[in-house]
Amino acid sequence: MHKLLQTTIALCFLAISTPSLSESGVKLGVVNVALLLEQAPQAKSATASLEKEFSPQQAELKSLAGKLEKQQSAYQKNKTAMSDAQKISKEREISMLTREIQRRRNDVQELLNLRRNEELAKLQNVVNEAIKAIGKKEGFDLILYEGIAYTNERIDITKDVLRHLKTNSQKKRSEFNK
Repeated sequence: MHKLLQTTIALCFLAISTPSLSESGVKLGVVNVALLLEQAPQAKSATASLEKEFSPQQAELKSLAGKLEKQQSAYQKNKTAMSDAQKISKEREISMLTREIQRRRNDVQELLNLRRNEELAKLQNVVNEAIKAIGKKEGFDLILYEGIAYTNERIDITKDVLRHLKTNSQKKRSEFNK
């Protein structure tokens, strides 16, 4: 990826410095993909979908945490009146529930990360298609989107791509509602 970026930047400088190309007006653009992935309606929709998908597991974890808290509280309250065998039994029960909660939490987090990566891959494809569509529509010769330290707003087309993504999202919603 680093080699690709170096090659792209070298080509960019070559295109700008070559008299025949610069006279014909090379059109460059820059896109802030992180901003697009954060603000695109498709990203917000994917986040809401993931929250909805994992809300039952989160509720179950919350319920188990409440149960654990009650058991710990009851144990602290009653441990002076318990025999040694009862204390050991109760401590073991609390320990097992603690491990169960941690195991489930790890499982849910792993599944969530997998699903988030799947949704991110889909979103990246949508963003790339939008960048290509804007590039063709606006007649860009080169659009860069990674490893940019500074760009002039004149060549930043992030807002155009975001507008394109919003338009496509609205079209899909209106088609879905028909």
